[in-house]
This record gives sequence, structure tokens and C-alpha cells, in this order.
Amino acid sequence: MKFLKYEKKGAYHWREYEAQTLYGKHANKVKKWIRKGRTLDIGAGDGLITFLIGAEGIDDNAIAIKLAKEKGVNVKNGTAYNLGYPENSFDNVLMADVIEHLKFPERAIKEIKKVLKPNGKLYITTPLLKPSGVIGKYHYKEYTKKELGKFISELGFSLDKAIEIKWSIMYAVFNLKLQNQNEVTNEQ
Repeated sequence: MKFLKYEKKGAYHWREYEAQTLYGKHANKVKKWIRKGRTLDIGAGDGLITFLIGAEGIDDNAIAIKLAKEKGVNVKNGTAYNLGYPENSFDNVLMADVIEHLKFPERAIKEIKKVLKPNGKLYITTPLLKPSGVIGKYHYKEYTKKELGKFISELGFSLDKAIEIKWSIMYAVFNLKLQNQNEVTNEQ
């Protein structure tokens, strides 16, 4: 699915942040939400949230990457399906308004598991599925709280705390589950 917002609007997230629109408030919430540690921002776009949280970013939109680099933000070309980082590289991974755009989200979550350190955290923001069931123009799938929690949990994560909803956006934190007893022994 071709995402044309950056071609049409440029670095619009930065303008919205400066104007403290709803998106600006959302960005501030994410900034306060992410714990310290090395963080990868998947779908970094024009780099605003990547900048705010001091993360490394990837995106598959060449124009978005160019806009982020113009702002001095570390965003490189990559996809959620092939992150291009060694195993156990990150304490945190953020998918802010990304999972709904993925045709194969389970492939992306499996890739994220590889780059997260043991006890790593996966942060997801995504629109809450509307009661009408109508999804956004550029979205493959939108979730209810229950669907999102179940989907991510079935892929090797546990919900850190209750999924919060604010501004019709879900904010969810998941912990990477330890896969076997050897991982527990290696951490001690």
C-alpha cells in the first residue's frame, strides 16, 4: 500500500508538534511513555518521535527518510519485515501507528523478537477499531483491545499492563517472554 503523505505534506509531524495539535499531544505522550535504553522506532517517518525519544529509526519511504535526515534524525532505510540489526540489539522497539499498515504483522513481530534483548519491551500505538468496523484508507487491519492483546501475546509477548485508550488510540506495552529455562539461567 503506497503511503503518499510525505510527498504531499513534507515533514508534517514536526509542524503538528510545534502547533501542539492532537498529534503533538500524542507525540508527547509517547515521549514520556518509553523507558530508557536503546530503542528502535519502526516506521519512523519524518523522524519526529524518533528524535523525541532519542531512538534509531527505520522507514521504507525514501522521502520520509530524507526529511528525517534533514532534521538531523538517525533514520535509515528498512522494513518491519527485515530490520537489519543483530539479535539482542535493543531494549525497546516502538511501532507508533505502524501495525495497522502492515499486510503481514505477524512477520514483523517475529522480526522484532529477534532484535529485542531478553526482557525487552514492545511499544505499540494503533487506532482503536471503530464500532462501525470501518477501517482507515491506508490500513490493512485495526484492532480492538482484546484482539491486539491476544494477537501480540500469541507471538511470544505478555501484556505489561492494561492497554490504555486516549484520543481513540491504543497505547500498549508488551514484554518479550523468555523462551526457555536456559534464557533464565543465562541472565542470572
